[in-house]
Amino acid sequence: MSDRSGFLRLLGIVSRRDYIRTVKRRGFIVGTMLLPLGLVLLFVLSAILSPSSSTGVTGTGDTSIVIVNDSAVDLRPVAVAPRVALVARHAAEENLENGTIAEYYVVPATWPAQPGIDRVEPSGGFSLDAAQRHEAQDQVLAATLRAGLLSASGVGADLIARVVTPVSVTTVTLSGSPVSDAAIAASFLLPLGFTLLFVMSIFITSGYLLQSVTEEKENRVIEILLSSVPSLPLMAGKILGLGAAGLTQVAIWIGTSLVLLPIIGGHLGGLGDLHLSPLILLLGLLYFVLGYLSYGAIFTAIGALAPGNREAQQYSGFFGFMAVIPLVFSSVFLTDIDSPLVWALALIPLTAPASMLMVLTIAPTLPWVLVVGSLVSLSLFVCLATIASARVFRATLLLYGVRPSLRRIVDAMLARDQAPVDPDTT
Repeated sequence: MSDRSGFLRLLGIVSRRDYIRTVKRRGFIVGTMLLPLGLVLLFVLSAILSPSSSTGVTGTGDTSIVIVNDSAVDLRPVAVAPRVALVARHAAEENLENGTIAEYYVVPATWPAQPGIDRVEPSGGFSLDAAQRHEAQDQVLAATLRAGLLSASGVGADLIARVVTPVSVTTVTLSGSPVSDAAIAASFLLPLGFTLLFVMSIFITSGYLLQSVTEEKENRVIEILLSSVPSLPLMAGKILGLGAAGLTQVAIWIGTSLVLLPIIGGHLGGLGDLHLSPLILLLGLLYFVLGYLSYGAIFTAIGALAPGNREAQQYSGFFGFMAVIPLVFSSVFLTDIDSPLVWALALIPLTAPASMLMVLTIAPTLPWVLVVGSLVSLSLFVCLATIASARVFRATLLLYGVRPSLRRIVDAMLARDQAPVDPDTT
C-alpha cells in the first residue's frame, strides 16, 4: 500500500510540474487562443456580410436585370420579375458607362435558333458579390426567355407563370423538421473539423512532451530527476501532465465553439441547427484521451532514444503521419462508412482515434461493434505501449550521443537483461 501511495504521490508531483510549465508557455497560450479568435473573427465577418440580402441575389423577384432584346420574340408582356428592364442598346451602353448598372444582357437576333446570350460588363474581373448576382440574374433571364417563347406559342399567362416559377425543394427529416442547406454543408465539414482538431492537439501536446524529454536529457536535468523519481512515475507523470494540458486546450476550443457557433449560425443560416449528443461528445473525449496516451507513450520513448531534439523531431514525424492517414481517406468515410478500409483504420490503434471521430459524426447510428472494438484495441495498445516505453525510457535515457541498436531497444521493451553499452563501439 505504501508503494502504491508513494507511486501516486510522485506521479502527482511530476504531472503537476509539467502541466504548469506547459500552460505557461507563450506558444501554448497563443495556440490555444487562435481558434477562439478565429471564431470571433468569423462572427464579425458574418455580422458585417449578412445584410447583403439587399443586393438582390436572394430570389428572382428581387433581382434587377437589364435586357437588350434584338430577337424576334417579344419579351415585353411576359417579364416574370418586376425589376426586369427591357431597354434599347444605346440606353444600356450609356447606363453602363456612367455606372448606373453593373452589366446588361443581350438577346441576339439569332435567338432562339442559337441559344447563346451575351452579358456585357465594363471589365472581366471576378468578385464574389458579382458571381452571386450573376447567378440570380441568369435564373431570371432564363425564366423570362422561356416565358417569351410560351407566350409566342399562345400559352396563357397563368400557365406561363406556373411553368417558369422555380421549384422550391426543402430538406426535412423523418419527423418533418426542416434541415437548412448550411446545416447540410456543415455536417459534411464537421467530421473533418473534429479530426483536424484532434490531430492539431496531438501534435501540439505531444510536441511539448517530446521537447520536454529531449531538453531535460540534453541539459542533464533528467539525471537529477531520476536520482529521486523512478523512471515509471517520471514518464507517466509527464504523459499525464501534458495530456491534461492538451485536454485544457481542447476544452477551451470546444467550449468556445459551443458558445459561438449557434450565434454565428444565426447569421449564416442554419449552422446553429447542428447538435452533438452528449454521448458523442463523451466518446470523442475518450478517443482523444486514449489517442494522446498512445502517442504520448511513443513520443516519450522517442525522446529518450534520440540523441538530440532535431533527431527526435525527425523520428516522430513518421508516427505523426499515422494520425493524418484517416484524413487522406476521408472520401471513403463520407461515401461508405461500412467499407473494410474504414473498419481497418478504426481498429488499428494509431489511426483509430481520428478514424472514430469521423465515424461518430458521420454515421447515422452508432456502430457499437466498431466502437467497442476500437476502444478495446486502443486500451490494450495504451497499456502495452506505456509499459514498453517505460522500459525503453529507463534503459536508454542516460545514453548521450549514442544511438541504441534495434536489438537493444527490443531487449529493453521485453525487459531482457542487457550488457552495458560502450559508446565507442555503438
